[in-house]
Amino acid sequence: MGSDSARRLYQLRRVMLATTCVAPVIVLGGLWLLVTEVLLVPAVPGPAAAPDAVAQFIVHRKGLPRLERKRREVFLQAQVARLVRDEAFRNRFAAEYRVSSPEDQKAFREHLFDAFKPLVMDDIQRYHELPEPQRQPYLDERIVAYNRLSRLLGSVRIEKSIAGPVADAQQDLLSTLLQKTTEQERQMGLAYGHALAGRVAAILADPELKAEFEARIAAP
Repeated sequence: MGSDSARRLYQLRRVMLATTCVAPVIVLGGLWLLVTEVLLVPAVPGPAAAPDAVAQFIVHRKGLPRLERKRREVFLQAQVARLVRDEAFRNRFAAEYRVSSPEDQKAFREHLFDAFKPLVMDDIQRYHELPEPQRQPYLDERIVAYNRLSRLLGSVRIEKSIAGPVADAQQDLLSTLLQKTTEQERQMGLAYGHALAGRVAAILADPELKAEFEARIAAP
């Protein structure tokens, strides 16, 4: 056998040996990706999903956080509607949160904050983009919308024994806000909040204007 043939045979053996050594790693890597990226990714709960499945989906790092914005909003709208109209679902959902670990409760709160933050920032950003003459009508529209939502959620009651203590809720929200918003976002939000508060004060000080807004809020 010539030297060239011997060299090619040696190189072929080296390639085969390397392939033999690497193949199990490639297979294991493929299995790992299959398990972590496919099999362990929770399915999006349907409209009749059990409360524990909904809560676990929100908590899972590849559950709610992996949805693109539109799907995330559709999912949350459906679940909020269930929370409002279905007392049994609401109590079981709260109980699931109550018995979960502190780590899961923290993930639950943060994932919901991340999901709702874009909606709030849309309102804030829109206000700041408008020219001054258009800002008051926009505030009026938002005041009506916020009050309708508040009225809808106002009838929702969850037993404290099921939901657990909420004494630290404000502190927890403040901590999350500081962690998950920029200084610019906080300044913009603060200015928007002051504008809303000022407009609400003006509405409440004018009986005719107050009656007009109450009628708008009560309209279908």
